[in-house]
Amino acid sequence: MITLVVFTGALFFSLQGKPRLEITPENALLDMPIKISVSNLKPHEQVTIKTSQQFEDNSVWESSAVFKADNQGSIDVAGQAPISGSYHGVDGMGLFWSMLPAESASVPSVRPDEIAISVFSQDKLLTQKKITRTSISSDVEQKDISRDGVVGTFFYPKNMKSGPAIITLTGSSGGISKTISQLLASHGYAVLALGYFGMPGLPDKLEEIPLEYFQNAIHWLKKQPQVDPNCVALWGVSYGGELVMLLGSTFPTEINAIVAYVPSNLVYGGIPNFNKPAWTFKNQPLSFMPMPTTEELLSAVKEGKVPFHMGTVEDPQEPTLLYLYGLNKFSEFIDKSAIPVENIRSPLLLLTGEDDKLWPSTLYANRIIQRLDQKRSLIERKHIHFQGAGHYFELPYAPACTTHPYFHPVVKLWCTMGGIPQDNAHASIAAWNEALRFLKQHLGCNR
Repeated sequence: MITLVVFTGALFFSLQGKPRLEITPENALLDMPIKISVSNLKPHEQVTIKTSQQFEDNSVWESSAVFKADNQGSIDVAGQAPISGSYHGVDGMGLFWSMLPAESASVPSVRPDEIAISVFSQDKLLTQKKITRTSISSDVEQKDISRDGVVGTFFYPKNMKSGPAIITLTGSSGGISKTISQLLASHGYAVLALGYFGMPGLPDKLEEIPLEYFQNAIHWLKKQPQVDPNCVALWGVSYGGELVMLLGSTFPTEINAIVAYVPSNLVYGGIPNFNKPAWTFKNQPLSFMPMPTTEELLSAVKEGKVPFHMGTVEDPQEPTLLYLYGLNKFSEFIDKSAIPVENIRSPLLLLTGEDDKLWPSTLYANRIIQRLDQKRSLIERKHIHFQGAGHYFELPYAPACTTHPYFHPVVKLWCTMGGIPQDNAHASIAAWNEALRFLKQHLGCNR
């Protein structure tokens, strides 16, 4: 009887064949959903599916989930919830956004855009594939720009002429928004990833940056043969979100649409010195909302008005609390530092996270909408605020980890960004799709 059972099992495996891992598509842009399925498993067999990726900084990130095969020995990741793992619930892209820094030093791929997807049964590797997820399509060209008073990188589809264009602006970390700019260009836009500090040829700090610099960049972009000068949008995140609101208010006839992720309704000071002006216009510093000095902050901590955080990786800061404290302490500065958003003449999309712990972006965006209503603005405007999302949810299907603090490269402190990973992930997808719809609607031009 025992011999018969063993023989039958061996015969079943022989007829069954090896487990088969199917991934569609195997080469895709970052914002494309990936379908993962496994077949030729034993009925009701439990297996672990793992993803692993090495990024440009050589850090390795991984995720895993345990699934149970159906009666036919098949698993459809998009159609069933894992028994356990790095995410829960039915989510076809859960294995991608739930990746976390790995404890092991394994190197699963050579290129940063490669992801290894592996299927294990009781720690035995059954099958594995490598797929490519990239932020830039093969028909997108790029040019580094450092001339005519413009510093950044210009991305555009090959052979593009007189099409819609976007200027992307990063936040207080400086540099350029390279990945998101590549992805937008892959969707058919000419994109100038514009730097304004923290790059060669630009200031080291976000202090006293002339708004005329951005106006000059707008003019430069409009002169490019790839660009329709009547179809130019601004895309800004965090401090860049504040900046696009400011630019739309200062140069209203230059802009045709604005997308602002986690913006501010107020002008704030510089980075890292919060009590120096961040922006100037016509050689004059713009009025800005002050932040508490070190002495004022220590006093507030003693009085129990603000919790104390060291700003270390073990005890990261929650800057939103400081911004809220500043709104109360310096309330007399609110009106004079408010951005005159009623001057904006272009459609406006605001995207915020209700659990933003870097600054209270949902509060700020609500006040932008309130001011537009009070001033009887006629522009189309929309504010989508995502419950459970934090400060960063710009890139769809990217790791949505919020349990690890963020080290601010300019302020030199550890901060918490806020948000629940799953909510951040879902917000990033919804926000991205909404932004693409918004741009398609308002930058139709000659497409």
